[in-house]
Amino acid sequence: MARRSAELAPAGLVASLLLLATLFEGAFALRWWTPVALLVLVLLAVGTRVTRPRLEHLPAAALAVLAGWALLSAVWGDTPGPAVEGAARTMLYAGLAACGVLLVSTRHDARRLGDLITLGLAAIVTVTVVAVLTDAQDAFLAGRLDAPIGYRNGTAAIFAMAFWALGCVGASRLRPLWARVPACSLAALALGLVFLTQSRGAAVGLVAGAVVAIGLGPERVRRAWLAIAAVIGVALLSDPLLRPYNAFLDVGAVAAGDLDTAADALLVLAAGIAVLALLGGLFDRGLRATDGAIRVARRLALGTLVIFTLAGAVAGLAVVGDPIALAGDKLAEFRSLDTAAPGETQTRLGSVGGQRYDLWRIAWDQFASAPLLGAGEGGYPIAYYAQRATDRNLITPHSLPLRLAAELGLVGVLLLATFVVATAVVLIRGARGAEHVPRRDASALAAVGAVALSQTTVDWLWLVPGVVGLAFLALGLAVRTAAGDDEGIRVRRAPRIAFAAVAALGGVLVALLFLADVSVRQARAAEDPRPRLDRARTAETLNPFALAPLRLQAGALESLDRVDDARAALREAIELEPENFVNYALLADLELRAGRPAEAQRLYAMALRLNPQDIGLRQLVELAREAQAESSRASR
Repeated sequence: MARRSAELAPAGLVASLLLLATLFEGAFALRWWTPVALLVLVLLAVGTRVTRPRLEHLPAAALAVLAGWALLSAVWGDTPGPAVEGAARTMLYAGLAACGVLLVSTRHDARRLGDLITLGLAAIVTVTVVAVLTDAQDAFLAGRLDAPIGYRNGTAAIFAMAFWALGCVGASRLRPLWARVPACSLAALALGLVFLTQSRGAAVGLVAGAVVAIGLGPERVRRAWLAIAAVIGVALLSDPLLRPYNAFLDVGAVAAGDLDTAADALLVLAAGIAVLALLGGLFDRGLRATDGAIRVARRLALGTLVIFTLAGAVAGLAVVGDPIALAGDKLAEFRSLDTAAPGETQTRLGSVGGQRYDLWRIAWDQFASAPLLGAGEGGYPIAYYAQRATDRNLITPHSLPLRLAAELGLVGVLLLATFVVATAVVLIRGARGAEHVPRRDASALAAVGAVALSQTTVDWLWLVPGVVGLAFLALGLAVRTAAGDDEGIRVRRAPRIAFAAVAALGGVLVALLFLADVSVRQARAAEDPRPRLDRARTAETLNPFALAPLRLQAGALESLDRVDDARAALREAIELEPENFVNYALLADLELRAGRPAEAQRLYAMALRLNPQDIGLRQLVELAREAQAESSRASR
C-alpha cells in the first residue's frame, strides 16, 4: 500500500498544482505554468514506464508532435518569440496527457487520481460559493461571476468540469449515500455558478460533457435525470440568479442586495437537489431486495425521460417558431459586431452577437493564404491588427481549431484531430469491454476533459493551463482507465531512452523560458537603469527570440543617454518581428523624444499601416506632423 501511494505521489502532486492554479488566474502567466511544465517533463524523463508503442500512447504523442511543429514554425513565421512560448505550453499539455498514461500503471491508480481531481473540483465549488455568500463584490465583474479564474469563460469552464465530475458521482448507485447527496448538491451549485458567469462558450462544453458522460458511461438514465433536474432548478431560479447581471445592464453597478439575492438562490438550488438526491438514494436502497423492481424502475425512468425529452423538444419548437427563420436571424446576429445594449434585462446565453465573426473571418483568411504551414505559432495577431473591423485589442481568434489553422496550417489541425480521434477510439474500445466501475470512472474523467477541450473551440481557454491542463490530465487518466493495466508488460530500454531524451530537451526549453521571464520581471522592477539593462541582457541571452528584453534594454539605454544604442535595440526588435506594429511605435516614440519628428512621423505611419484601426496611432501621427511643422518653422 505504501509503495502504491509513493508511485502515485508524482502524478498526485501534478494534479494538486493544477487545482491550486485556480488561485493564480488559472496559471495564465508564464511564471505560473512553466514550473508545472518543468516538473511534468522531469517526472516523465525519470519515471516513465515506456513499453512498445501502443494505441493509448498515440494521443500524447500527437500533442508532442504538435508542440514540435509549433516550435519549428518559428523558422518560417514572423513571431519567433510567441512560437517558442506556444510550443512550450503545448509541451505542458502533451506532458499532462502522458502523465495519465505513462506515470500511472493501473486502472485502480488512475481512478484514485480521478477521485482526487473530483475532490479538488468540489473544494473549488465550495470555496467559491462561500465567497459569493460572504464577499461577492470581489467575486463578480460587470454583474457576472469572475472568480476564481479571473476570466469569466475560464471560470465557467472549471465549474462545468466540476458539474460532470460531481454529477457522475451523484448518479452512481454504487456510491454510498453520504457521498451521493453532497455530490448532487455540489453539482447543482456548479451549474448555478456556470449560469452566474453568463458564459455562452460554457454551453458548448456542458453539451459535450453530456455526450461523453451519457454516451460512454453506465447509469445513463440516472446521469441524464440528474442533469435535467439541475437544469430545471437553474431555470426556475434564473430570475434571482440573473439579478446581478441585469442590475449591471440597467444602472451600470451591482448592489449588495442583488448579490445576496443570487447567493440565496444558490442555497435554494443546492437544498432542492439535495432533497431529491436523498429521496432517490433512499428509493434505491428500497429496491435492492428484488431485481424485478429494479428493472421496472429503470424502464419507468427511461420511458419518462423519453417522454420528457420529446415534450421539451415540442415545447421548444413552439416557442421558437420557424427554426429555419430563427437560424437565419441568428446567423445575421452572429455576423453583427453589436452586443446586447445596456438595459436589456435578458440572459446573454441566447445571444450570438459580438466580435467572433470578425475574429474567425480573419483567421480563415490567414489560413487560406498559407493552408499547409500556416503563418507560424503566435502569428494571428499580425493579421488581426491589420484587418480587424473594430478597435478591440485581442491576440487570439477565440477558437482553437481556427487558431491552429491560421498559425500551424493543416498539419496543426490534423495533429489535434489525431489526438481527439485516438482518445475517442481508446475510450470507446475500452468502454465496450470494461466492467461497471472502470467504465463509470473513465467516462466521468473523459467528460471532464471534453468540457474544456470543446469550449476551446469558441474561447481562448488554450492560454489558461490551469483549466486546459487539468482537462488533458483527466483525459490521460480516462485513457489509462479504459485501456487497462500496464503492470507485467516489459519495459523496453530503447523507447525509454528516446522518450527521456525528448522530455529532457523540452524541460531545458521550459527552464530557459522561466529563467528569462524571471530576468524580465527583475528588469521591470529595477528603478536604476544599469541593473535594468543587465537583467534585460540576461533575459535576451536566455531567450533570444523574445521582444521584451530588447524593449527593456532600449528603455534603460535611453535613460543612460545612450540614444543610439537604444535605437539599435529597437531596430533589432523590428528585425525579429518586422510585422509587429508596436516595435515601430516604440521606435517612433524614441525618435520624437530625440528631436527627430520627421523620422517619428514616418515610423508612426508604418505602425498605423500595420494597425489601421488604432485611434492612438492616428493621434500620434498627427502629433509628429505638428512637431515636424513646428521644427520647420523654428529653423527658418
